[in-house]
Amino acid sequence: MRIALGQVDMVWEDKESSLKKAANMIKEAAMMNSDIIVFPEMTLTGFSMALDKIGEDMSNSWSVKAMQDLAVQNNIAIGFGWSALPEDDNIKGSNMFTIVDSYGNTIAEYKKIHPFTFGGESDVYESGSNIVAVPFMGHTISLFICYDLRFPELFQIASKKADIIFVIANWPAVRSAHWTTLLRARAIETQSYVIGVNCYGFRDNTKYSGDSIAVDSIGNILGQISGNEGILICDIDDRAWSLRNKFNTRKDRKIDFYVKEYLKK
Repeated sequence: MRIALGQVDMVWEDKESSLKKAANMIKEAAMMNSDIIVFPEMTLTGFSMALDKIGEDMSNSWSVKAMQDLAVQNNIAIGFGWSALPEDDNIKGSNMFTIVDSYGNTIAEYKKIHPFTFGGESDVYESGSNIVAVPFMGHTISLFICYDLRFPELFQIASKKADIIFVIANWPAVRSAHWTTLLRARAIETQSYVIGVNCYGFRDNTKYSGDSIAVDSIGNILGQISGNEGILICDIDDRAWSLRNKFNTRKDRKIDFYVKEYLKK
């Protein structure tokens, strides 16, 4: 599988301007025979709490429709983030990660499980409650968003099925060392390919250095892009499963013991 990491410098809270940037990257990735291009969290707006300005209807999203059209036009799958308005009687929105295939079909939707409380996200966006793992091009992929990266339990559960894990983010430059270290740790712990796609630029008084990165199932960096907007292309094979079969750390996990210790008061 050929994966393009779209490290975009999105225009703050301006979907149409950001979409033009994304469209150029999608076209470029398709020309390089990529099977999928993945963009950062809240792809077309940046990490905004202005839900009344950027939020979209869950069942009729402008961003999803725009990406579906671009996927079909360029014959490439696209992963992207967006903000959904509250549903039913809820007062909080949802931070979403959606993947559409090259036919424009939505094949995966994930709601961020861990809103970033330190940044005020949990005041605006509610927590998701489902780990997503779906088949894609002979692999199984799982989806996470930004702050989820700090919670390894999620990744252990996801990797029961998934051999490729995508993490999209708006991760500030001041904590870039955490970003790269945690992505490599999650790959080593779960024996999975981990693809981290971050944004670049300066928005809302925050600097983003990018550092989008692809890590293989033993923690080797396959490629990284830092300090600029651009695309990183990485080819992924099926060695995660062969590694798991040869060096099976999973069979030595003491899950019953871990659960018992977690439940202790």
